[in-house]
Amino acid sequence: MSRALILGDKDAVFRMTTEGLALSLRPIDLIFRGLIPGMDVVGEKFRRNEYYVPQVLLSARAMYAGLDLLKPLLTAAGAAGQSLGVVVIGTAQGDLHDIGKNL
Repeated sequence: MSRALILGDKDAVFRMTTEGLALSLRPIDLIFRGLIPGMDVVGEKFRRNEYYVPQVLLSARAMYAGLDLLKPLLTAAGAAGQSLGVVVIGTAQGDLHDIGKNL
């Protein structure tokens, strides 16, 4: 799953997330062992100028293909109540440069 996410393959991430759920893998494990490690690699590649904004956006879309399946299950399981804290982010009103916020 991480490899597909790194490559920005949202269809593969969606398929692998679905398969993981069919195998009774916990949604939280799919996130912390598949999606997050993949985005960590993408972030590192971006830092080293190996990836640029388009590749990061493709990977982010792939991540959301999996997260969109998992979010309702996390909420239903009560995992949404397990917070590590609060993060407040935003952009200046009217600013079109909100890519970082949306990632």
